[in-house]
Amino acid sequence: MSSISTRRAAVVGSTALAAVLALGAVPAQAGVTQAKHTFKMSAPSYTKTDSNGTFTGQVNMAGTVGKPAHMAWSFRTSKKVQAIATGKMTCSAGHMQLPYHDKHTNVAVSYFWHSSVPSNRRNKDYTLYGNCTFRVKVGGKKGTANLGFRFNYSLFDGISKSVAAEDGPTVEDPNAYTSELDITYDS
Repeated sequence: MSSISTRRAAVVGSTALAAVLALGAVPAQAGVTQAKHTFKMSAPSYTKTDSNGTFTGQVNMAGTVGKPAHMAWSFRTSKKVQAIATGKMTCSAGHMQLPYHDKHTNVAVSYFWHSSVPSNRRNKDYTLYGNCTFRVKVGGKKGTANLGFRFNYSLFDGISKSVAAEDGPTVEDPNAYTSELDITYDS
């Protein structure tokens, strides 16, 4: 679910950003099944649009049977977000389970951000996360926006025994992707 929340503060420091990313990285409570998309032969792609933008993911499932696969993804901010931006953005993405990082600095808020996470294996749960920071002006008030997203996914080739089947039901949910826009206004 996306939301726009506001807080009054002078500056968003690196400590605050680290706290936001850490909160997004907290694992699900025991007994709670997180929404995720399972890439498989019949569902090799995923798309979700919310008020903050459009996210896509895809895996060449047929071409990578028996091998680790790349999960290609993209993100573009919505026209609504672009309308409040007053400057360029810096975006950084990472992964909870794999040694992956992607960063772009000083890019337009309309930038089509795309990358590929290598070495995804079948029957494992993964989480990709990203954050973009940029200056905004909303209702005459200036501030800094932090737009964060999270995508939970796994891969299943239809041949191997599914670990998810052993752990309980897999929730296929359009909410496998979530985003949130937080604005910290200047004092």
